[in-house]
Amino acid sequence: MKVLLRIRGDVDQFPGGDYIQLLETKAALEKLGVHCTVAPGLEKITGEFDVVHLFNTTRIHETWLQFRAAKKLNQRVVLSPIWHSLEDMRHFYSHLYRLPVFPIVSYLAAKEFFYARRSGLSVHPTATLRFASMQRDLIEKCDAILPNSDTELEMLTRESKVRPRASFISPLGLKPRTARTSSDRRDLICAGRIEPRKNQLNVIRAFKKLHRDGRKLRLYGRCNESHAKYVSQVLKECVEGWVEYGGNIPHEDLLANCESSRVAILMSFFETFGLAALEGLSTGATLCLSDTPYNRGIYGERAVYSDPYCVDSIAKGLAAAIDLPLTDHESFLKTYTWENAARTTLQAYQHVVSH
Repeated sequence: MKVLLRIRGDVDQFPGGDYIQLLETKAALEKLGVHCTVAPGLEKITGEFDVVHLFNTTRIHETWLQFRAAKKLNQRVVLSPIWHSLEDMRHFYSHLYRLPVFPIVSYLAAKEFFYARRSGLSVHPTATLRFASMQRDLIEKCDAILPNSDTELEMLTRESKVRPRASFISPLGLKPRTARTSSDRRDLICAGRIEPRKNQLNVIRAFKKLHRDGRKLRLYGRCNESHAKYVSQVLKECVEGWVEYGGNIPHEDLLANCESSRVAILMSFFETFGLAALEGLSTGATLCLSDTPYNRGIYGERAVYSDPYCVDSIAKGLAAAIDLPLTDHESFLKTYTWENAARTTLQAYQHVVSH
C-alpha cells in the first residue's frame, strides 16, 4: 500500500506534537510494509497513492487545501483531526485576555492570516471567512478519521455537530523503554514550550508554596518567541537551585531527566492527548495533570488532577503526586505503542480502500 502523509508546511520551523505523531506513525507503518511519502505544505501531488493521510484541523488553511487537491484526483482521504476542545480554548482565551465572553471561532479564524504570513503562504481569505464550515467539511467528507481518544471523538462530534463517515481510535504511542522506580527520585519535571497555554508560571508559583524538602522543579522546552513577555516572566521566577530552566534539550535527554524525577507535570490549559504526560508515566514518574476531560478520559485514576487556573489547587496536586507510590503501570502502557497506533491506522486505510 502507498500512502501520502500531508501536514502544514512550517513543521521544520515550528515543530509540534502533530509532526511527532506523523513521523512516529510513518516509521511504524513502514515496519508493517506500508510505503509512506511525506509531503508538507501545498506542493502538487505527484504519483499514485492508495490513501492520502492529513493531520490537524485547528490550523485549517493548508489541511483543507490538501483535502481539496486530493479529492480532485479522486484519492481516498484519512484525517488525524487533533481536535482541541473549543470549550477549553474559549475558557483559556477568555482568562488570558480578561474578556467575560470570548469569540473563539472568530479568533481561530483570524489566526489563519497570521499563520499564513508567518509561513510565507499566500493568504487564503476563505480559511478565515469559512473557518468552522471548512472544519466541518473535512470531518464530514473525509473517508475516515483517526482521533487519539474516545474523548476526542466525542468532543469533535459534539462541537462540530458533524458525524464522520468512519472513525478509528488511534492513541499516540511510546518507544520501548525500561522505567526506573528507585526511591531516590525527588525532583519535579515540567516539559513543554514556554508559553501561556502550557501554564509554567502557575506551576512555578504553586511549587513555591510547597515545603520543598530539598526538591527542585525543572522546566524544559523551547521558548515561544511569540510570547516573549510570558517567557520573561517565567525565567524571572526561576531561582537557582530551586526552580531551574534547562532549555530545549534532545528528546532522549528529556526522557532521561524524567527517569530521575518523581513527578511529571502537564498543567496545560488545553491539550488533546498530552504525550508528555504519557512519557512521564512510562518512566515511572507520578503525574500531576490539569483537570480536563481529555486528561481524565485517558489517564483516569493514574494521575492527580488540579485546576490549572488556581495556584492553590496546583500546589495541592503537586503535594499529592509527591506522596503517591511509584509504579510502572505496565499493563496500561501496553496499549500505547506506535506499533498499535500503526495497526489501527492501517485498518483505517484498508477500510477506506475497500469501501
